[in-house]
Amino acid sequence: MDQQFSIMDTDFDFIIVGAGSTGTSISYYLRRFGSRVLLLDSRGIAGGNTGKSSALIRTHYSNELIAAMGKYSYDIISRFNSIGFSGLHQPGMFFPFDEKYRETAKENVEMLRRLGIEEVESTPKEIERHFPGVALEGFDYVVLEPHAGYADPVAVSNSYAEAARKDGVVVRVGKEVARVDPKEGMVSVSMRDGSSVTGKKVILATNVWTNKLLGDSGLSRSRFLRITASQHAVVYLKRPPAYQGEKPVLWDPPNLAYYKMEGTSLLALGSLDPQIDSREVDPEANLPEVADYEYIEDYVGRLISRIPGMGDATVASSITGLYDMTPDGQAIISPLDDLGFEGVYVCAGLSGHGFKLSPAYGLITSEMVTGVEPERATFDWRNFSPDRFSRGKMITSKYTSIGTIY
Repeated sequence: MDQQFSIMDTDFDFIIVGAGSTGTSISYYLRRFGSRVLLLDSRGIAGGNTGKSSALIRTHYSNELIAAMGKYSYDIISRFNSIGFSGLHQPGMFFPFDEKYRETAKENVEMLRRLGIEEVESTPKEIERHFPGVALEGFDYVVLEPHAGYADPVAVSNSYAEAARKDGVVVRVGKEVARVDPKEGMVSVSMRDGSSVTGKKVILATNVWTNKLLGDSGLSRSRFLRITASQHAVVYLKRPPAYQGEKPVLWDPPNLAYYKMEGTSLLALGSLDPQIDSREVDPEANLPEVADYEYIEDYVGRLISRIPGMGDATVASSITGLYDMTPDGQAIISPLDDLGFEGVYVCAGLSGHGFKLSPAYGLITSEMVTGVEPERATFDWRNFSPDRFSRGKMITSKYTSIGTIY
């Protein structure tokens, strides 16, 4: 897969840089246009941050646009057999809220129901039925999303790529893009191995590396997109016998943590702390691949304070990955003409939603680059323009004060 391009492979209608869940989804949607499409990645399918995703699947969002995208994406993943294998599990997901957020959460439930999303008002006792001995402080109003759960992001990405390849998309991995250069109505894409290809349009699904690529292509730092990298860790524990079996995901806003019951015996412990999102790291630095002792001790302590019986759990492993964050925690999906990159488009800044919203991102981006007018598009991609931050048109959330549920 790392061979040089042949002469016949040098001109494409669309070139997608990045083969994570977003880039492969874009390739899948573009395949139906019968155009020459090339999908590139320096590592492999889902070889970057997609492979480190905790892979939660939910539709409970507090912004109507994002919730509608969540519903669309869930509908695709839940019927994924026509595309490939998703590994979808649907144990359900509990969202508990403190009394002071009861009315906000109730209003949000009504909005979600209007969109056709199933939301069930539950009780703290129902959480206790699944997690005996759970501390219920701060769990005053409980919402259950019964169809939510998790899937396999690597399988989904590979399925998208394989379905696209069968329909004529050219897939090349082991190809690191060095720069993109628009000229004379085309875009030249140069690789670090000295090879190059040209395309009418190039789409950057390049996550935390987007600004580096743009900088290497001549964009000044002062004009970089509002995308920063933050590092998130997930700690995996072996559950004690009393908590084994298939169980729902439990969000714990008071402790700024979530507990994903994976399979029948593992627990994936993650953070909802917005301060982590704001701690910028250098994606080119030698970052740790696993969580440090202090982080593990902190978050295991939060888990035990909520479910004391989990004190008998044992740490199995941990992993760290990068989020490509924007100021409002939502994606940038846009042409980059205003930056001097005519014919270049971006879908990045996914802010931790990349996998769960990847079907919607693929659809939105494919409609944008193929000329669907935003007013007639499934989702108006102008909402995701990078100038929304300077115009004060950020995509808002009702839940900003209670962790990163969005």
